Amino acid sequence: MLDPYQLTVHTLTLRQLASAEQLAEITGQPVAEVEAALERAAGEKTVMAARGNFMITPAGRALLDGVYPEAFAEFRSSPAVSDAMDSFETGVNKQVLTLTTDWQTKEVGGDRVPNDHGDPDYDAAIVDKLGRVVDRTAKVLRPVADLDPLVDRFLDRIGAALTRAEGGETDYVSGVRVDSVHTVWFQMHEHLLRLTGRERPE
Repeated sequence: MLDPYQLTVHTLTLRQLASAEQLAEITGQPVAEVEAALERAAGEKTVMAARGNFMITPAGRALLDGVYPEAFAEFRSSPAVSDAMDSFETGVNKQVLTLTTDWQTKEVGGDRVPNDHGDPDYDAAIVDKLGRVVDRTAKVLRPVADLDPLVDRFLDRIGAALTRAEGGETDYVSGVRVDSVHTVWFQMHEHLLRLTGRERPE
């Protein structure tokens, strides 16, 4: 697994521009630990500071490319993890992408138009389907989560966003300015790809 410094740099591949607090929210690390890692990383030029936020540099990506094979060797050699990822990519991930499209648009007269969220029954049906897919995802990814507790943290954050969406906060389905279901799902997917050395499907 990654040490705290490596994990902090890694987290900037999941969220491209972030503060120490935002990175700590993703990983569950103490903020002080993340701040110390960022200070070191800035000194080593693996991250770059930008008005209180940070972003990874090419040197940071090179660092991670060097440490991933050893740090994640157990994931990359596990048949159970490989099977779980196959199921994830061909099943629940495609379903979430489809539901996100259905949330953002709807069919009217045979054409796809932006969803103005004026039909609460339509929106509620999609949120309900998302909930069922998220429940299945926890089972699909269990072999990965058993090796990496961060996967469960992603699923908990997705669940929290779903709860807010169920309460009527529609931004928490696919909004980009909040930790929405779609935003956190994207972060989790990127993390899984880096764990397993896979490429993002086209």
